[in-house]
Amino acid sequence: MTLSSLRRPSRERLDLWINYLIVALGFTLPISIAINNILLAIILLLWLAAGGFKERWERIKNNRAALAILLFFALHIVALAYSSDPKTGFFEIIVREQLLLFLPIILSVIRPRFVQKALNAFLYAMFLSEILSYAMYFDLVHIPWHDYAKEPYPTPFVSHLSYSPMVAFAVILLIHRLLYGNEGRKAKAIYLFFMVTMSFNIFISGGRAGQIGFIVTLLFYLFYQFRHEIKTMLFLLLLSTSAIVMVFFFNSSFHDRMMQAYHDVARFHVNPNSSVGLRINFTLNSLKLIRNSPIIGYGTGSFAKEYEKINELETPKVRTTSQPHNFYILTLVQFGLVGLGLLLYLFYALFSIARRSDDTYRGVRYAFLVLFLTIMLSDSYLLGHYTTLFFVFVTALLFHGEVRDV
Repeated sequence: MTLSSLRRPSRERLDLWINYLIVALGFTLPISIAINNILLAIILLLWLAAGGFKERWERIKNNRAALAILLFFALHIVALAYSSDPKTGFFEIIVREQLLLFLPIILSVIRPRFVQKALNAFLYAMFLSEILSYAMYFDLVHIPWHDYAKEPYPTPFVSHLSYSPMVAFAVILLIHRLLYGNEGRKAKAIYLFFMVTMSFNIFISGGRAGQIGFIVTLLFYLFYQFRHEIKTMLFLLLLSTSAIVMVFFFNSSFHDRMMQAYHDVARFHVNPNSSVGLRINFTLNSLKLIRNSPIIGYGTGSFAKEYEKINELETPKVRTTSQPHNFYILTLVQFGLVGLGLLLYLFYALFSIARRSDDTYRGVRYAFLVLFLTIMLSDSYLLGHYTTLFFVFVTALLFHGEVRDV
């Protein structure tokens, strides 16, 4: 008996434990940063202890998206060399961007039969979050860990900025289960109930980026999924659009926030310190920074320091910021066209993988990418813990290979 044959059962056992931990991560993902970090640390330790790095690397290097994310992460390290604020850049890598490395790690070890289990765990967590969200909305419970002064929206575990994109994707998953799942009528009735209630929940939980992202993603998914059934597609698009219009007119929270955004844009030159006005100002000043260093940018972690300078010069009466609330702009300032090219290549690689997939999840993959491409226009969603881990988790599950409903 060879040494490798003695090690194999241990490696297989460790890989099995890792897969169960990935399922657990799916449940804790939208609930707790601390538990997420504990699970990620254990996954990393078991992954290192299991060995088999040659086999894992073969799987990673054969996935263009995994290689793209490694290149994008490597750029953060290289760009420390010329950063105007390397201390902040190092902190950004260690605390935030290191989460990107878990995409190839999870992708290299996930087993097909655990993909659905992990997605189910995520859906169960979103069911729990939604139930608590409605309980908060109707003032039925007081969540002791929720900071009501800082976060006025009914989001029980995470901020409204992180909550709404995750709910949006959960709705797409539920639509997929209704269309293609092999569960019985009772299960599909439950899916239908949560699909409808979650769709409305997005519009009471704040997060305009997630709300707009949901609308764009839902309409895209329906258009793509029923593109060969024109009458059905038009009916569903009309039904969805009508429902959205009704929500706009009858949901005061959504209506008021959309109208406030409109007025902020219209009055930008009079009051640039409004919510949307600030974002416009961030973009205009950032574009001036980009023109001064368009190819490689100012380096990792440099945005806040460089923006403070240009803001003091151009718009001293408008407050400064640590990030421009647009991930494309942030990438251009820090890494220039090189960074933006790598970011876009990542999504190109993911779209290519989705196009070659031969299962029912192709539309879900496309919708997930459309969701992120949309919401990154209004915030840095690959910089925060919850949304970065959300992106990594779903990408590793859906873009590692074909997914089968079980």
